[in-house]
Amino acid sequence: MKFLKGLLYFVLILLVAALLAALFAPGSKTIERSIIIGGSKDKIFSQVANFENWTKWDPWYTKDTNQTRTYKGTLGDDGYGYTWKSSNKDVGEGRMQMVSVEGKEKLNYQLVFKNRNSEEKAEGSFSFEERDSKTKVSWSMVSKMPYPMKIMNYFMEGWIGPDFEKGLENLKFYIENSADQDLNIESMGIQIITEQGVNYAIVKSDNLEMTKMANFFATSYPQIYGYIQTNGLAPKGPSRVFYYNWDEDNKTTTLAAAVPISELLIEESYDVELESGKAQVKPQSIEYILKGGYSGLKNSHNALDKWLETNNKEMESPVIEEYIKGPNDTQDTSEFETKIIYMFK
Repeated sequence: MKFLKGLLYFVLILLVAALLAALFAPGSKTIERSIIIGGSKDKIFSQVANFENWTKWDPWYTKDTNQTRTYKGTLGDDGYGYTWKSSNKDVGEGRMQMVSVEGKEKLNYQLVFKNRNSEEKAEGSFSFEERDSKTKVSWSMVSKMPYPMKIMNYFMEGWIGPDFEKGLENLKFYIENSADQDLNIESMGIQIITEQGVNYAIVKSDNLEMTKMANFFATSYPQIYGYIQTNGLAPKGPSRVFYYNWDEDNKTTTLAAAVPISELLIEESYDVELESGKAQVKPQSIEYILKGGYSGLKNSHNALDKWLETNNKEMESPVIEEYIKGPNDTQDTSEFETKIIYMFK
């Protein structure tokens, strides 16, 4: 009985503390991020003003590419916007609506999140300021909440800010490379290929600078998943990367972002011990699952390469990395899981 009373007092103290903290919380919180993009204001404005283009860079789209988006109208129409619905709790359900346009300097929007039988609204904007063939793009959102819910405003910066940063970085990459034939997703298009009996939708880049890999992936995967969704297909496994060439001297690589669109093959296998841990050997491949951050990839690749050499196996291109669990699933790098596949003759 004393324990229950003690627990009740503890809960009451926490509740009172939260209510007191909410008294001093700001009723309004503005989250804003900016980036400089090499491109004209008109070009960038046209990308942001067309909601159907957002799948090319929107940070929330990649969290669930199977979400349903329904578009309404075009820029200038009353109610122009889109609704989305996702089973992923980090994406949820809601709508985005353009409220007003101030020339090509500013787009004002309203964001509505649906939460069971209630709605939470936020206002925001994109602003564009061109100077010397470059454009400063700012993305902002204002969270307004009544007491006691305004305590949430303490956490909005940490919740929303990183997604704004990622979205602007994706937009920067897409805009700056849209005229580059080596990186232009639109001109390269989506290819359907077959590797080891499995069909994939891919975007390939030849001699890509290694420093541009992260941006390449951030732009290409939304393109692939968008293609899959609009063409009546379905992903049949986690996303992968095919490495056809890795040039350490010139710091370039030929690679492809890939998503399987047919069932992955099930083959007999046996276990072997590598320096990095246990791996599986199949008739024409050896596979190792790295658990933990990407800093362990180099040692894992070296261990697989050494096994091939020791066992007189001739490697076949490409080398594959499959992202079973990554940053979109958890922020704890110790929980990451990456399958590395080396194929051989």
